[in-house]
Amino acid sequence: MPESDPPATTGSDDGLADLWEWFAVNQFRGYSPLYERIALAVAADDEVLGLVRQAPPTAHLPPVLLGAVHFVVLGSPAHPLAEVYAGRSDRDPVPLFLELCRTHRDQLGALLSFRQVQTNDCGRSALIAPGLSWVTARHPGPFALVDVGASAGLNLLCDRYRLDYGGRGATGPADSAVTVECEVLGGDPPIVERLAEPAHRIGVDRSPVDLSDPDDARWLLACVWPDTGRLERTAASIQMARQGLPAVREGDACDLLPRLLDDLDDGLGAVVMTTWAFSYFSSENRQRFAELVEAASWRRPIAWLSADGAGTVPGVAEPTLTDPGGAHAHVLGAVLIDRGVTSTELLAVVQQHGAWLDWRAPPR
Repeated sequence: MPESDPPATTGSDDGLADLWEWFAVNQFRGYSPLYERIALAVAADDEVLGLVRQAPPTAHLPPVLLGAVHFVVLGSPAHPLAEVYAGRSDRDPVPLFLELCRTHRDQLGALLSFRQVQTNDCGRSALIAPGLSWVTARHPGPFALVDVGASAGLNLLCDRYRLDYGGRGATGPADSAVTVECEVLGGDPPIVERLAEPAHRIGVDRSPVDLSDPDDARWLLACVWPDTGRLERTAASIQMARQGLPAVREGDACDLLPRLLDDLDDGLGAVVMTTWAFSYFSSENRQRFAELVEAASWRRPIAWLSADGAGTVPGVAEPTLTDPGGAHAHVLGAVLIDRGVTSTELLAVVQQHGAWLDWRAPPR
């Protein structure tokens, strides 16, 4: 995790500048050099900070404006910044980015007013897969896969992607249109040729992405950091999802989840995933969520598979985190609950977009 939490904005340009500098150093450095340079430039530009200040507080986070600019660029392939983002030009992105913010101020302001960051990265399936294998080895039998904070639901298709772990092996169909490469830094993750196929898949999200809407699909792509090699696989996963995506229900997880779990067929276990979603829950809803999955365990075994910052999910150990690529390490954990009896396990230290994992759970 970062050495410190991001600074809160105080309603002043100085507060926003600190926030953009924090993201440059603590989120982008060592992983997205492009966004690191841009974020540092925005932190020093009063006019662009003013554009951000006029947006709702949720849009003050740098990835929202970065996504909005990327959205414009994806719709304007002839723009010079599009060439830079695509890696076909070595021009300095900073003046191009700042100028686009000035010339497209109204369009960007409109996007900031209602769009939220949607980091539905299919690369996270490379982290989910060994977690699922670990869970299903301990809770064999048919199961439902429930993704909380599902966005467009791309990771509900985790068993349909080719997940390549280098010399450690690969999971999923060799002819899949989506390939995710994930480096295993240590440990012995349970990498299997094929994941167990869920008997039922469903997602929950406050604001699901409708992939049949071209603007929604474009926004999902726009939230991908251009220089991290993830854009093509995200586009491929969107195309795959359009051919048959599981349902994603709109609403609050704490309101919907009890009913969804209760409606599952008898004899089905449930794997409930929260991948970088639980940290957005209020303290009250975190407690409610933990209580409702425990209550559901009296009818069926529940496995809560989480990926988030260390200390976010109660009971999952906080290891000494490695940070090999400059991107901040997070933790993959499992909470197994059966008739109210709970056990937790730290599974791995991971990179949030699936670039690498360091397996920590003991062998089977």
